[in-house]
Amino acid sequence: MAKAPSQALRSRVADASMPYLMGSGVLLALTALFVWKAPAMNGPAGVALAVAVALDAASRLAAEAASRRSGVELAMRGLPSLVLPLGAAPGLAAAILAVLPLLGPGRFPVVASLIAGMVAMGALARLSLTRSVLVLAKAETRETLVRP
Repeated sequence: MAKAPSQALRSRVADASMPYLMGSGVLLALTALFVWKAPAMNGPAGVALAVAVALDAASRLAAEAASRRSGVELAMRGLPSLVLPLGAAPGLAAAILAVLPLLGPGRFPVVASLIAGMVAMGALARLSLTRSVLVLAKAETRETLVRP
């Protein structure tokens, strides 16, 4: 028996969220390790990265809620951008942070700030897409109600 569209959407979201959660967890754990090791130097960049990951999680939740509400899947795939791969795969950012100790001390603040900016830009792009879809869905609903 085929799944209902809302159930299919929920299962796709659940399937996609596990790698994201694991990558985000590793990214935050590595960030905490760097901040714990040198809080004065790495603290501000670590906080910026944690806030960016929280903003990205909030944008994903908003996109999921908008998908359920409108019935449109809000997936940003195939866009030619340097920003979106880090927003979509925090494991890649975690891998970048993991090799930092091999490159030398003192590089965490710069790299973490760059990653935080890229993740935050991806989150803001997702929020913008979500808002656009909701506005278009609302306008479409209003238009069908007005037409005889």
